Amino acid sequence: MKKIALVMDGWKRFFTYAWPSGILQRIKESDEEINLYIFSSSGDWSLDTDYNIGEYNIYRLPDFNDFDGIIVDLNNIRYPEVVGELAQQVRMTGKPAVSISNELPDFYYVGIDNYSAMTNVISHLYEAHSCRSFWFIMGPRENYENSVRVKALIDFLDGHDIPYSDDDFYFDSYEFSCGYKGFMHMLERIGDGGKLPDAVICANDNIAVGVLEAAGEKGYKAPRDFCVTGFDNFDKASYYNPKISTVGHIREDVGYLCADLLIRIWKGEKVERFNYTESTYIYWDSCGCKGSADVDQIGHSKGQIMYDIETTSFEEQVLALDYELLNCKSIKDISMCVVNCLPALKCDAMYLVLDDHINDYKKEFDFYNNGIIDDSRFCVKGYPDKMLVEFAYDAKRGFVEEKRTITSLFPMFDYDKGGTDFLFMPIHFRNHTVGYFVMRNAIYLMEKQYLFKVLNVLTSAMENLHEKERLEYMNKKLADMSVKDSMTGLYNRMGYQQIACKLFEDKKNKGENLMIMFVDMDRLKYINDNFGHEYGDYAIRAIASAILRNCPKNSLPVRTGGDEFVIISDVLGGGEYEELVGRLRGDIEAAARDKHFPFELSFSIGAVATDMTTEKTLDEYISMADEIMYAEKQKKKANRTE
Repeated sequence: MKKIALVMDGWKRFFTYAWPSGILQRIKESDEEINLYIFSSSGDWSLDTDYNIGEYNIYRLPDFNDFDGIIVDLNNIRYPEVVGELAQQVRMTGKPAVSISNELPDFYYVGIDNYSAMTNVISHLYEAHSCRSFWFIMGPRENYENSVRVKALIDFLDGHDIPYSDDDFYFDSYEFSCGYKGFMHMLERIGDGGKLPDAVICANDNIAVGVLEAAGEKGYKAPRDFCVTGFDNFDKASYYNPKISTVGHIREDVGYLCADLLIRIWKGEKVERFNYTESTYIYWDSCGCKGSADVDQIGHSKGQIMYDIETTSFEEQVLALDYELLNCKSIKDISMCVVNCLPALKCDAMYLVLDDHINDYKKEFDFYNNGIIDDSRFCVKGYPDKMLVEFAYDAKRGFVEEKRTITSLFPMFDYDKGGTDFLFMPIHFRNHTVGYFVMRNAIYLMEKQYLFKVLNVLTSAMENLHEKERLEYMNKKLADMSVKDSMTGLYNRMGYQQIACKLFEDKKNKGENLMIMFVDMDRLKYINDNFGHEYGDYAIRAIASAILRNCPKNSLPVRTGGDEFVIISDVLGGGEYEELVGRLRGDIEAAARDKHFPFELSFSIGAVATDMTTEKTLDEYISMADEIMYAEKQKKKANRTE
């Protein structure tokens, strides 16, 4: 089974559907068993750079050595370091790599021939409409496709001795706002009574619509006052008034050609580095032409109506999901809500793979070893070596209960049926990477543009739950500060008085006995005098840590003095007490070895079971256990040679 990795960035928050659709079409036509793995971000749509960094981290998830071919669409990413790092990772694999619409060294290129296409546009205006002066409202200056289109325009102007200046070019984005602001900027530049150009050439149809809207506000109209052209043949070109002259191409053909290139390379065929899909030239009302292509206004209106109905229904489902998520108390609850509340979200399988640190606030943790938890434990760059499959849903089998720890994408996401696609999407709290969401055979959802909203709601619910758990954790820490010893994490004298004494009285009222254990560290004065108080503190923490790890469930460990500890638990029987003492001794001996203590670490212990039919107090039982402990300590002193 061969594997293709497709790395792509959505256009703002919109998923690019055409590439995977075309790739899968070519895969299904081939005689090869190939699966497609899509790593998609929605970066560069937010003003929060940290958010965008969190999105782009999904590109660090795959090990590209696991794939037989790699396809990348990085044309809309404005962070050069993201593009550079990813391109270098791919190059280092030595695997055949294809770049969509962006020339990258050592990559094959697939896309339309922007140079020829834009040359055809300006040539048509020059020859068919006698245009001799132009404004150019273009996309991002650093964008590869935009730069090629600009070069074609400048070469044509130079070749036909058409005067122009840098001021005739306006660069911004590929959005409607670029056309609107660009046209207004040009008008301001020429001032009142200035001469309009014969034509305004735009980098795409979005920009062209912006130009026409701005022109209309100022009383101008195309083609009466000047010609306007767009590029890319979006629906708005066909259905805007006036219809916009544009360059058309079937975007699915790009994906199809990418997959075809890889298949031919695998077969040992020689392929060209630059590979172009076909373009068509559609000259319509905006430049004064009468296009011969029919426009199905009725069909388009019907499609828009059905799209609005589907979108409204989906948004109602998302609102219901948002409400249900408020009651979720775990990640699993959240995941099940996504499946149950969104009937529109149909796919073969879904997986939620998370950094296990997402569960830190819920876990019992050792104060001595870990201290305060914070979100810096989440990765900002890359993913942890081990991740937890927190949730898995299969359309045929339903919810898969068993959690799994994985160290790589494979074999978890291997699949024995060719033509299968897996879509990987990032989950992050701003720049902190939390995990990723995976869907199998669900690319139609990319076309519907549902996924961004779903992922946004899912991530927000997880972040809210995480914040709630953090606040509960911090509140518990604040409460513990008054009743727990800051050095060891055991209960202090206040905890003894508030909790241990109450427990003793409750048990006495019920006639239930307890076991009281008194633990005293051996030779603390010797350690302090010979090795310093710092080592003495280390030794105290080591014994306290052993008590925390080994004391029976529901017991209360208390630090009653510098090196004195009390453990209050249910009565231990059947050799349980001896087993506990053995575990404690083994634990602290191991700690002494691991920490390379220059002295022997040990303790003495005494224990007594209560008799709740008597009037003895908890303090009296502790004194009795203390006496038993002291007797053990005296025996050790008598046998000690040093």
